[in-house]
Amino acid sequence: MRAPQDRLGDAAPGQRRSLWRICFEALLLALAPAAAFFGLRLTLMAPPDLNDPAMHTTFILNPHDIFLRYAAAFQPTERLREGARVGFLVPGRIAYLLFGGVPGFVVFRYVLALIAVVPTYLLLRRLYSRVAGVIGVIVILSCPVIILAWGTDFPDSAAVSYLIGGLACLAMPSARHRTGWLIGAAALFTFSVWALASSAPLVLATVVAYWLVRRRRERQRLWRDLAVMVGSAVGVTGLLVVASGLLIGPWDYILTTIQSLIYLAQPSQTIANHSRSPLWAPYITYLLVPPAVGLACYAAFGGRLKDILAGDRLARIGRRLGAIPTPQLLISVACGFQIVIYSILQFIGSTQVLEVHYFSSLLWAPVLLTLAITIAELGAPILEHARYRWLIPLMLLAVPLVFEISPQVPQFGWMPVGLLIVVAIVLLAWVARREAASHDVVRSRLMVGAAITAIVAGLLVLTVTPTQHRHERGTVDDTFPDYAYALGGNDSAWGSDSTWVNLYAVTTEMPTFVGPAAYSGEQLLMWWNTGQLKELREPIGIYHAFFDSIPSALGDLTPLDNYFIGQRHPAQILLMSLTGQGFAASLNSLKRYGAELVRAGVLRSGSVALHLWLIDLHQYLKTP
Repeated sequence: MRAPQDRLGDAAPGQRRSLWRICFEALLLALAPAAAFFGLRLTLMAPPDLNDPAMHTTFILNPHDIFLRYAAAFQPTERLREGARVGFLVPGRIAYLLFGGVPGFVVFRYVLALIAVVPTYLLLRRLYSRVAGVIGVIVILSCPVIILAWGTDFPDSAAVSYLIGGLACLAMPSARHRTGWLIGAAALFTFSVWALASSAPLVLATVVAYWLVRRRRERQRLWRDLAVMVGSAVGVTGLLVVASGLLIGPWDYILTTIQSLIYLAQPSQTIANHSRSPLWAPYITYLLVPPAVGLACYAAFGGRLKDILAGDRLARIGRRLGAIPTPQLLISVACGFQIVIYSILQFIGSTQVLEVHYFSSLLWAPVLLTLAITIAELGAPILEHARYRWLIPLMLLAVPLVFEISPQVPQFGWMPVGLLIVVAIVLLAWVARREAASHDVVRSRLMVGAAITAIVAGLLVLTVTPTQHRHERGTVDDTFPDYAYALGGNDSAWGSDSTWVNLYAVTTEMPTFVGPAAYSGEQLLMWWNTGQLKELREPIGIYHAFFDSIPSALGDLTPLDNYFIGQRHPAQILLMSLTGQGFAASLNSLKRYGAELVRAGVLRSGSVALHLWLIDLHQYLKTP
């Protein structure tokens, strides 16, 4: 085990490396996401379970047109909030403008992967070794939660990478370049907040952890460093204001974000979105991963169960934490604080940060860094031996590869199986810690290697077990992530990963097919095959899904539909289906509004064919 570091700026001296070796190491690190994608057969795009990701895609593809068409209709219910998440939209928009639809998606995800893995690698390399840095990279690139988050256009895909990179920069041991790392951390944290407001409490918890650790370990220049971070955050926010105005449309995304948070905090919204009862939680087994990793980390650094159960538990835990090196302490404390603040917001407050996987995924940023340092700490007997040090990375790769052979995990909840696995993980960490000090070198390596492999396998099982369950009283209906789908490119219920890629490809072509609005307020409503909802979630999300959809089946215009059209006064109707059936009947039923077919076509990509008819309603169409 490494000796504790009393100062954030203290780093173990490393050997001088030649330029070619640095370049080779950088090249391998740059290729790591591609190697993981092909080697682990990672899923590129996740099956859409909500329309929300596509409602962000539209602000990447054609934001100015959306504001022109719908600003007046969306503002009363703050439905323009997706257009204010500029920490995600600005880089996503740049990637789209440079590379197009699917290529832009891939390039942006590659950059997000590098944002997460490069600081993590550098941190683990400085704290332990190059091999430990590789361990950190593998932990991130094989995590189903992260892979599935990257697979959609919901902003957690970017925010989780920003949070990982920001925490790694904040904990980076560097006396010479401390200011640079602080600026990097603040910039990434700021991007995460403006990508998804749910990041804000996590960033706040991290800054509090940083302040407490620095106040205890190194008070010198603490307030100066905090001022540097605040100044950097203000500067990045200002740059995003300019970028938002140039690339997205509105300059003021800050007020829109604040107003949307106020709107969503109304009782009517919290009742609809937040479960009053915690009965949903025991079914969501992947939520056991954060506390399991935290307890395993405590055990890895010498913590004991009797310290927690003792009468003077706080004093004992404090002494144990005091022996942990500063960067590791900062990461583990930040992880604990983030778990606590999300639990408070979910179970005491009225924010659905844990029951919705699009928000809970953000918690995996400190969890993965904590897991990486836990593995590096437990694996010291192996990592310190030149001949065997690469065994741990190989074992970490073996776990997801073995899972891909038979990716079937039975469904179970917290009781009793989930909690038993958590207990086993913590006990294995404690055993590995004890065996690391054994004088029997061979036995020590075997036991430590087996324990680490079992810990990672147990965490994977907790993550990928199905979570779909019956609706409990006092809870809201929500989506259930298929984390098992993230590894191995497993087939979904309707098709393979390529199907969702093809659907995304045709979706990105829809704004070109429809064309720009001719004037402000030229609303477009959709009418689509309701029996194809799973397949059409992405395309209908481009024009805000159900809010802008005629609710009945194609061709069957009901009195409620007529009332809806009369309230919205749409200038255009977009018919949508995978077959084109019912389009003629739909056009005929709209004749009373002066319907005229102006464009018909089929957008194709691979096996996907999206049939579209664009209809003008002359009753509401204005002459520009």
